[in-house]
Amino acid sequence: MEKFLDTLPFELDEFQLEAIGTISDGHSVVVCAPTGSGKTIVAEYAVFKALETGKKAFYTTPLKALSNQKFHDFRKAYGEENVGLLTGDISVNREAPIIVMTTEIFRNMLYGHVEDSSLLADVGYVVLDECHYMNDAERGTVWEESIIYCPETIQIVALSATIANAQELTDWINEVHHDTRLIQSDYRPVPLRFFYFTRKDLLPLFEGPGQMNRKLKFDIKGNRFAKKNREFNPNPLILDMHRRDMLPAIFFTFSRMGCDKAMKNTRDLQLLTPQERQTLKQKIAEFAAQHPFLQNNPNLHSLENGVASHHAGLLPGLKVLVEQLFQQGLIKVVFATETLAAGINMPARSTVITALSKRTDDGHRLLTASEFLQMSGRAGRRGMDEVGYVVVVSSPWEGASEAARLASSEADPLNSQFTPTYGMVLNLLQRYTLEEAHFLISRSFGQFTWERRMEPMEAEIAETEARYNRYMNILESAGLTEKEFGNLLKTRAMLNETHRFVRALKRQIKQYGKQKDIMVQLSQEEAKRDNLEKSLKKGSVDIYQLLSKHKHLDVKISRARKQLKHLKYRFENEKDIYWRRFTSIYNLLKEAAYLNENDRPTEQGVLTSRIRAENEFAVTEIINKGILNDLSPPALAAVICALTNDSNRENLYSNLDHSPQAQQAMFDILKELKRITKLQERHGVDVPLLLNPVASGLVEAWAEGLPWERLMGATNISEGDLVRITRRTADLLRQLSRIEGLPQTLSRNARAAAKLIIRDPVKEVDMPAATPEEMDEAAIDEAIATEEDFEVPEQFQVPEISVEDR
Repeated sequence: MEKFLDTLPFELDEFQLEAIGTISDGHSVVVCAPTGSGKTIVAEYAVFKALETGKKAFYTTPLKALSNQKFHDFRKAYGEENVGLLTGDISVNREAPIIVMTTEIFRNMLYGHVEDSSLLADVGYVVLDECHYMNDAERGTVWEESIIYCPETIQIVALSATIANAQELTDWINEVHHDTRLIQSDYRPVPLRFFYFTRKDLLPLFEGPGQMNRKLKFDIKGNRFAKKNREFNPNPLILDMHRRDMLPAIFFTFSRMGCDKAMKNTRDLQLLTPQERQTLKQKIAEFAAQHPFLQNNPNLHSLENGVASHHAGLLPGLKVLVEQLFQQGLIKVVFATETLAAGINMPARSTVITALSKRTDDGHRLLTASEFLQMSGRAGRRGMDEVGYVVVVSSPWEGASEAARLASSEADPLNSQFTPTYGMVLNLLQRYTLEEAHFLISRSFGQFTWERRMEPMEAEIAETEARYNRYMNILESAGLTEKEFGNLLKTRAMLNETHRFVRALKRQIKQYGKQKDIMVQLSQEEAKRDNLEKSLKKGSVDIYQLLSKHKHLDVKISRARKQLKHLKYRFENEKDIYWRRFTSIYNLLKEAAYLNENDRPTEQGVLTSRIRAENEFAVTEIINKGILNDLSPPALAAVICALTNDSNRENLYSNLDHSPQAQQAMFDILKELKRITKLQERHGVDVPLLLNPVASGLVEAWAEGLPWERLMGATNISEGDLVRITRRTADLLRQLSRIEGLPQTLSRNARAAAKLIIRDPVKEVDMPAATPEEMDEAAIDEAIATEEDFEVPEQFQVPEISVEDR
């Protein structure tokens, strides 16, 4: 520990020292502290300790971009020979003692059958960076699986932003892994100051601890702006912040269009010195020369003003350039979506939150406290700024009171997103019995938090049951069973009704005289009344005395019974919810013969377990039908694109149709998906089935050689989205190229298709190419587009074509 401290040019904070000491003592650790507080230094100690003791360290991140960044950082710190990278797209120096990877890669290793599983030998530490991603609805389950299956010999270093239930998370890791300690801190080395921009003035949000500035009390939500002024113009605020020396700043804007529009609106601002502008132009020119696909990008001109846009719709290479320039202090303002708050190292003096609500699939909603804190935490650069500034912009929908409430709120709790999948079921049953799998599922964070949440309900059930039993004891002491008591209550109710009817008949006689039919009816009802009274008095108990002594006993029994039934239904409905989903998938796989009589995966089950897709079962069924076998590499890319494209954006179009060969394959797949849908419905399995061909023609044309510029001219899909779609396509193609047991033609064509589509600007930028020795023989990674590792069959080496030719 002392040796590590001697390498640092600064003194550590108390929580950092405590966390490092905890690791040094052999414990796993959860470090929960604000964004920008220096949690990474704890992970760096784990890496240092691994090298010092001859062990390996895995550094896992939720994002490829963050993995790439950490890879470069560690290479500078520990030397290229000591650092490797695994992200699915890239495999570099995989035998190194320090390996940076996405969390999915680590989880896949733990399942024990992928090619990288051997790398787990001698691993002493695994860092789970951005562990609060466990909250992510789509991918959160990966973190839980990684912790559940992680060998106890490995020390876990979990780094999380501030969450409300850090102790609960630590207790869970301590239960499923081994001795784990929580190191928690709310200390920020660079304190934050909150401001509010009224669209005219930039004012402090608070005038005392938790006390909103009284000058802002009239800034309330509502229709406070004329319609033409509702759109936020950032220029006055930027100029004011520039004058106050509050730049560089990140402006968080919750729409890509908003980011780009704001950037264009700032083209006349002068934020750079002449020397900065000259340096910036030189850096941009150098980067564009290294990456020719960016040379004609219209965003480069805006960058020269020191202003940039950063969101998922942009080319990844452009985003890398923006990040580098911002880190070098040459970009003063970045308009970004909230994804920038997810861990990429882009420290700023200020952050500006342009709205407190955002559009989601379920409509507009207010930001959560954790979302606000995550974005706010980007303000203030340690070692550079004495204070960080957070500016909230007034809007027609939220006012200063909402800003003050969010700025003073505690973080939200971390919620489990654990979800059994086809792959999880099959991977577990390859290694464990059904009973052992049940045990592992019961160890999820979701089950752990469920049991704690259910403790109050269990207490309520017990209290309601005791109350119900007290009421029943009263009946028992009176010599009545519940059925007898119920019969007496019915008799009493009938008697009361008869009394009312007799009184009504007597009123009619008084009003109309003794008419024969009324007199007959009265006589019948009086006889009925007398019989009911006798039946009540026959019993061993006088029902009226009992109910007089125990007020509303009948109502109390009825309410307690209903409440107890409702509580038990809720409890049973939520009990073992994860295991019920597991068994639903298990039953489906059993029927489909993916599991044998011993509950072990069959050949098809093993194949499915090695596929990573939205619906692994559906992909395997499509493979089994032979639909993909004879497709050319470009057509195969088109079909796989449709099977992996999960975009739900509306109004997307493409002028490029996929080929008749791909069209026929998709028609056959659609029939298969209809059959699988019915099978899933029968077993109560709700796993998405994808077939979205909107970008298939684009990917097929790209595989055939159509230039990127012409590709983008044929669609309204953004460049960044198309890169993402293409990379998802390539990921499944890579898998199909290396999974054992597939038809050779499919593996070969998948390999060729991946090579055709992974080229600039789709491939990663600024990453070293893996050498063939560092790759699995069948693996297709970043080098596949340039090296001799694999040649695309000559018939598919199509010359460049135009949109018209398509």
